[in-house]
Amino acid sequence: MKMKKSIFAGLCSAALAASMIPVSAEGSETLFFEAVPSNVRILGRTVYNDDSLWLANSVSGVEFTVTGSQVTFDLSVSGDPTRIGIYLNGQLYQRGLISSKKGSVTVPLADGENTVKLLKLSESMQSELGIDSIETDKGASIKPTETKERKLEFIGDSITCGYGIDLPLKDPETGKNNTFSTVSEDASKTYAYQIAEMFDADANFFSMSGCGIWCNYGGNRDHTMEKYYTKSSLNTWNSISSSGYTLIQSFDWDFSQYQPDCIVINLGTNDWSYFGSHIEETDKFEESYIDFLNMVRENNPDAKIICTLGMMGADLYGNIGNAVDSYKTETGDEEVYTLELNPIDRDSEGYGVDYHPMAATNTRVAAEELGPFIAEVMDWKLGPMPDDGTLTHTPDDLVVGEYHEQPEDDNNSAEESSKESSSDSSQTSSGSESASSESSNSSNKAGSTINPNNSNQNPTTGLAGGMAMIALMGGAVIISKRKK
Repeated sequence: MKMKKSIFAGLCSAALAASMIPVSAEGSETLFFEAVPSNVRILGRTVYNDDSLWLANSVSGVEFTVTGSQVTFDLSVSGDPTRIGIYLNGQLYQRGLISSKKGSVTVPLADGENTVKLLKLSESMQSELGIDSIETDKGASIKPTETKERKLEFIGDSITCGYGIDLPLKDPETGKNNTFSTVSEDASKTYAYQIAEMFDADANFFSMSGCGIWCNYGGNRDHTMEKYYTKSSLNTWNSISSSGYTLIQSFDWDFSQYQPDCIVINLGTNDWSYFGSHIEETDKFEESYIDFLNMVRENNPDAKIICTLGMMGADLYGNIGNAVDSYKTETGDEEVYTLELNPIDRDSEGYGVDYHPMAATNTRVAAEELGPFIAEVMDWKLGPMPDDGTLTHTPDDLVVGEYHEQPEDDNNSAEESSKESSSDSSQTSSGSESASSESSNSSNKAGSTINPNNSNQNPTTGLAGGMAMIALMGGAVIISKRKK
């Protein structure tokens, strides 16, 4: 046992060193980094699979500080076109769709240290976004930003996803109703994201259009919130594996990775599509709500929970109140609260696609209703809405470039000699059993260099050689994973 522990310690030490010491190849100009905790701060529930960090949930992403002249994200899309936002030094730099299956986005940097953030703005059901690598100049540095002191979680449906938030209900020219696509979805304009910004808090979103407590929109019960809350994502049909069919919701979420101070549940709007014509059955909704509260509390023992409804109608709000009262009586848990929100003001705020709230409604709810309520419950001070360009940025201007393959170093014999003893644990989640721990991703953290004259080489250039050298120093052999 002591021998095993010693070898494991050597592996971890060597891997950590490898993540901090990029290995250069002759003629290299660009350095590749993987989106793992040693390089970036991971935002939201994500999954690390096939050497890529996969984002599904709204406003999941990465944030880090970096030096150099520019930074490039090499991205993969599974499913529909994905809308993303790139922030540079606290300001929205670009926003738009990635419609190709693979592409890159490049951000020019100012002198010195810069803060860069990439967010997935569209929801899990539509598509997944994989961050395959992050490129910097040779000699540049990259490191994760600091976790924020306050933590929020928002559990919801299309309202929390920002469904149709960027298009009015009707096309002003044709008078016909606009239809939904990811081009009009932006979770960063929602009440939830705005509240997190005003509190300077981290926020995990767990939301899906059509989702409900007892049933989803139309009465379907196959993909309700309780079926996925302990997973890394809600329902999607898009594979995150280059071989086979791997769904992101098959990965469990490790709640120890993120324990929110306050959780907001904004569900019940879609349940009304069934109970509106089955009023006599609303006890089913209340029972399901109680069950879900127990699930949320079991996994978040110290969070204060706020149950809210009303932006698109508060028909089941009384039943939510009944459920919360019954739950508190049964459990003695007094840290659960209710708040009814005011609906969309048709005249002053207008409707978005399919009668959803637009940004104006979300801002009003954030600044005047739910934000102040959270401040009272949590004894936090609600700050002003940050002027970061999220609400004022010009129309979509994202520039998507050619995807850059990571190379391999054909002369690197260390990697070849180590292949025989490698074991590939390619499916790890940043939030599930072996995910996000420094040791489980040990072979994927280092920067690797690219020779611009050799574009068909394997993705882990120089990494294996550097890790082999460090392994010799640390008394262990570290094996680098290769993209399939």
